[in-house]
Amino acid sequence: MSKFGNKMVKTTLSLAITAALAFTFSVSAHADGAGAFLGGIAVAKIGQNVRERNEYEKDQAYYAQRQAEAAQRQAAQGDSAEAKLAQLDSMLRKGYITQAEYDAKKKEILATM
Repeated sequence: MSKFGNKMVKTTLSLAITAALAFTFSVSAHADGAGAFLGGIAVAKIGQNVRERNEYEKDQAYYAQRQAEAAQRQAAQGDSAEAKLAQLDSMLRKGYITQAEYDAKKKEILATM
């Protein structure tokens, strides 16, 4: 083979190797990019699910707290004789009931204890 032919074979071989290496790196770069893209989507979805679950749990805790407070208020206001007597005293002071009505209702409340 002539000197020119040898140089051409070497150049062609060099170009072929360079092209093969470039293709290999570009394919893996694209694959890595696709993996990163898909990984990013997965992380975003997981993050969204975590945020939604946290919001749900906060809402549940809020409503549970409100229910507990309402139950406490109801227990303090409605069922105790002390609360009923306090309400009765308030009604007498404001003039909603007479002293005779107060005495009768107080006697009734105390009888249920």
